[in-house]
Amino acid sequence: MKVLFASIAMLIVALICEAATILTSDPLTQLPLDPASNSRLNLGNAPTAMHPSTVCKSNMQANLYTVYESVNETNAWYTAHLKGVKHAHGYSNDRSRDVFYNPAGTMVVTVTGEPGKDGQNVDTHAVVYYTFQPGLSERTILAMLNEKIVC
Repeated sequence: MKVLFASIAMLIVALICEAATILTSDPLTQLPLDPASNSRLNLGNAPTAMHPSTVCKSNMQANLYTVYESVNETNAWYTAHLKGVKHAHGYSNDRSRDVFYNPAGTMVVTVTGEPGKDGQNVDTHAVVYYTFQPGLSERTILAMLNEKIVC
């Protein structure tokens, strides 16, 4: 009986691993995706699609990812791989918040840390890729750092 259970368990794990989708770019924005969004168990990194909504008269779509590394590592990866974007850092509600955005304000990537002190190298809580049509103003994007919308 133990051998049968072990065989079934191994088959389930193999099926899960084979079915895992490992993305290298976000399907919504086509921007590169941090490889640390795939867990060390190699279970894939399919995004959690957020409900489309409207922000300051712009249509928003977003994909959320879990990233398995520190905030410093995540920000360093995005700094190296997102070319032609601006970067800003903020801190609110005990979390570090970084935003990477294109000049048109149509694509935004946010990196949010786990709770900790400003400047502390905590684990990354989430990375979200956004599209906005029409693009948001820089003022509105920077307000995201404080979790306040300014239209």
